[in-house]
Amino acid sequence: MTAEALSFQSTPIVTFGYIMQVIVSLLVVLGFIWLAAKYLLPKLKVSDSGKLIKILDRAYLEPQVTAYLLRVGGKAWLVGTSNKNIALIDKIDLKEAVNE
Repeated sequence: MTAEALSFQSTPIVTFGYIMQVIVSLLVVLGFIWLAAKYLLPKLKVSDSGKLIKILDRAYLEPQVTAYLLRVGGKAWLVGTSNKNIALIDKIDLKEAVNE
């Protein structure tokens, strides 16, 4: 063979062993991702650090619409949020809501 012909054959040949190595490597990486999601992410969960405003409850109404019950001091507010708008729905007395 000439040098020209050898230069055209320098491209790697995909073999069964190469394909198996790629699949095994992919499975190992996916396994690490799964382990991190299962064991590490729950430990990294950030708790509510606000001292003045607390989220008492939330309800998902539609895919991008959520209602929040917020406590600010001794008062509670029902707030609706969407991806474009935030609206105050009602002011709620916490003592009456707990007794019902």
